[in-house]
Parts: sequence; structure tokens; C-alpha cells
Amino acid sequence: MKSIKIGLIGYGSIGKVHSVGYNNLDTIFPDNEIDYEMKYLLRRKSSSVVKNNWEERISELDKLSEVDLVDICTPNFLHYRQIEKLLKYNLNLYCEKPLGINYKESDELTKRVNQKSLINQVALVYRFLPAIAKTKALIEEGFIGQIISFDAQLLHSSYLNPKRPMNWRLEKDKSGGGALLDLGIHLVDIIRFTLGEIKFLQAITKTVFEKRFENQNENKKVNVDVEDWGKINIELENNIYGTLEASKVSFNPNKDFVLEIYGTAGMIRITNKTEILPEYYGIKNNKKEMENIDNEFSKFVREIYPSHKISLGLLVNLHLASQFNMLLNIKNKEKRFEEIPDFREAAKSQKVIDMAYKSAENGGEKVIL
Repeated sequence: MKSIKIGLIGYGSIGKVHSVGYNNLDTIFPDNEIDYEMKYLLRRKSSSVVKNNWEERISELDKLSEVDLVDICTPNFLHYRQIEKLLKYNLNLYCEKPLGINYKESDELTKRVNQKSLINQVALVYRFLPAIAKTKALIEEGFIGQIISFDAQLLHSSYLNPKRPMNWRLEKDKSGGGALLDLGIHLVDIIRFTLGEIKFLQAITKTVFEKRFENQNENKKVNVDVEDWGKINIELENNIYGTLEASKVSFNPNKDFVLEIYGTAGMIRITNKTEILPEYYGIKNNKKEMENIDNEFSKFVREIYPSHKISLGLLVNLHLASQFNMLLNIKNKEKRFEEIPDFREAAKSQKVIDMAYKSAENGGEKVIL
């Protein structure tokens, strides 16, 4: 197959993370047999492409018609219009989450991309954490018995500083939402992936810092219209109950990501420190038996995830594995696993977030999906 030419749109913090992934894939997996080129970087600001290994900086979207894969790392409100323009070139599309600023946008993009049979994926990267893929296999095998409940948290402190100025993430018309959309969509996707679809939910949200400085000058404050904390109570279709909590204002040096799943024969716990295998506590208490339980997807995820000997840290590891999968699918001209977070899966998870906002706006009313 010819070399896969990649174009990247956006070079903020997440665009840099994606660049690190492409830059290091051949080093970490020298036998990967994927020939690819970091062809174009589309960004407004001038930059030295020599420093980040992109061959050329461009400023026009239409120039990306020459590539095979477009990686979209722009602010949420730009995703729909950029993908809409790119679809006419029949390009494979990899997009940061969320796919759109709401379910309507995401659903429309899903329908349009599927009409063209393009390889597509959204960076719901926790599906590529080996411990989570393993957990799905363990649950399918009945390793912890009948599932009773779960608790999932993704808690950041990134907006705890009241002097942090406004940005597009704090403006609903540009972001689509706050902590629940930016972080909570990962939790929703993990639960849907490991435990099943959601039947109903109730949600509450809170904006701790209702005003932010307009810019770094700290002269004027403006209103924040998205939440920086949110919690969702959920019942799944298989009568499993649980909670999801997402925050950008939670100071806790020992907690960031936590997923706990409780069953009649034990519990599974995954944190930032359990990348490969989940913690297990229960009746069997047999680590070897747990290691031997797999499905095809969990085996695959371990193969494309950086080992602890050459780890780039959890964030980059997750993104690199997700990008690696996308390149493999393009090389093979098909989506190998149904578990892949494509546009359709991303839209389903975003629908849950939309319903959570509806619940919160109506005082935490019960919303049926």
C-alpha cells in the first residue's frame, strides 16, 4: 500500500499530543509495517514545522484534499463545519471528542460519513486502555459474577484557579458544555463499552466559578455559562445502577480517573496507575486466572499499547494506541473491531450527555433515553 499521508488541523495542547503520538509510533513499535507521512499541519499561527516533524504548515482547508487521513484537533464548535467541508474529498477522518457540540451535530455527521463508507474514529481513547478492555472481557466471562453497581470519576483541578481566564471551553456556544461533555463523555463511553446501554439518568451540575477574567490583563470579568462539575445517576438496560462524576475543580492529589465495578463475586478497580490489568478483589482472588481471560479486542489493545518499559505517560499512551488503531484500519481498508469508537459510537455517548444536561436544567428530573 502507498504511504498514508496525514494532515493535522489544530495545534493546541491536544494537537501537540497527537503529534507526539505520530512522532513516536515507529520508535515504540518498530515492526508496525505502517508507512505514513506527517504531511500537513493546518494552523493559523506560524510555526516551525521542522521542530514538530510536519512537512509543511498550511492555512487552507482545501489543501488537505491531498492527504489520506485528516486528524481534527480544533475547538468543538469547528468540528461540524470542518468535517462537512472535508467530506467532499472522501477522506478518512479522525476527530477529537466530542464529535459535535451536541447530539444533533454528531448524529448528522455520523449519517453523512457512513454514506461514504469512510474509515472514521473519535478520540474516546479510554477504550484503548488495556485494563478497560480486559475488564470488558472479564465481565463477559462472568469473572465477578452478576454486576450490581458501578462508580466512575474523572476529576481534574485544571480550572480550580479562579484567575484562570476565559477561553472557548467556558463558552457553551463554542464548547457545547463543560465538565460533563469534556470529561464526562469519556466516562459515559467507558460504561457503555464495558457494561451496556443506558436506560435512564438523572443529573446535577454546578458552576463553582461563575465569572472569569476576560483575558490575562485581569481588568474585566465575564460570565461563564458551562458547568465545571457534574454528576449523573444512571440505570442501565440490564438493571445495573451507578454514578458518573466529572470535575475540573476537584483538588485531590491521589485521584484523577477511577472506575469501580461491583459484582456478586467481587469488584474491579481501575485507576491512573492500573494501565494494563485492573485491580481485582473477590471470591476467586486468582490473578493468574484473571490474566488468562481475554477476548480478541483486549488482546489487540495490549499489542498496540506502549509497554511500561517505553511509556510516554498515560495521556500520550492512550492517544498513541488510538491513533495506531486508526492507521491500521486505513492500511487494511476496514474497521477490524466493532468495539472501535467510531462516529456512531461517539454520537451515542454524546446523546447521553445531552440528556444529562436536559435533566440538570429541569432540577435533576428523570430522563429516559
